[in-house]
Amino acid sequence: MKKIAPLLILVAAIAIIGYLDSPLFAEREDAITSLPVPTEETASANASNDQSNQESQQIPLLESKLVEITEDDGYFVEVYREYEVYKDHEGNIIESKPTENYQYLRYKE
Repeated sequence: MKKIAPLLILVAAIAIIGYLDSPLFAEREDAITSLPVPTEETASANASNDQSNQESQQIPLLESKLVEITEDDGYFVEVYREYEVYKDHEGNIIESKPTENYQYLRYKE
């Protein structure tokens, strides 16, 4: 019995994990967690989605640009600032916004 008990626990654990990972369980979980939305809210949500879709089509790329190079106690310190760069479909830069993120690279002379 002592040899069979761990094997039975392992089989039960695999069965439970298999059930929780099955599409049947996912359908039941979606039915439980989804709530009906009133029509007024869906109309306003659709209007805001149209506006956000236009904005979300332009996904910014993050680029680091060199700001300054200083020398400090025998070390060179390069300061880079992160920018959000918006580009069109042809790769031309539309807008470049600086962020608050800086990166420092320090190396010996």
